[in-house]
Amino acid sequence: MPDAPFFLAKNIPLLEPGQHQSFLRDGAIVVRGVFKNWLPTISKGIEHNMADPGPYASENAVTQGRFFDDYCNWQRISEFEQVIRHSPAAQLAAETMGSPSAQ
Repeated sequence: MPDAPFFLAKNIPLLEPGQHQSFLRDGAIVVRGVFKNWLPTISKGIEHNMADPGPYASENAVTQGRFFDDYCNWQRISEFEQVIRHSPAAQLAAETMGSPSAQ
């Protein structure tokens, strides 16, 4: 898990001025760098998930590479739970929606 400075800082906005309005107008925005310090944790979680797939996992046929699909794993894969509980994901979602909170 990243060091404390990368935990939620609710008094510091993650969105640039105007991004909420852009989201309302366009339905999508680009927010760069918010999860960069979480990438090693996310990567470990993906490795864990692919090595030990959950009950909803599937391998999908592709002509090149691999397409692995799985969901509902955040409670059994500690890295995913860390990201959900401690990363800026909820704050980012709340700011994007213009809500005081997000779950």
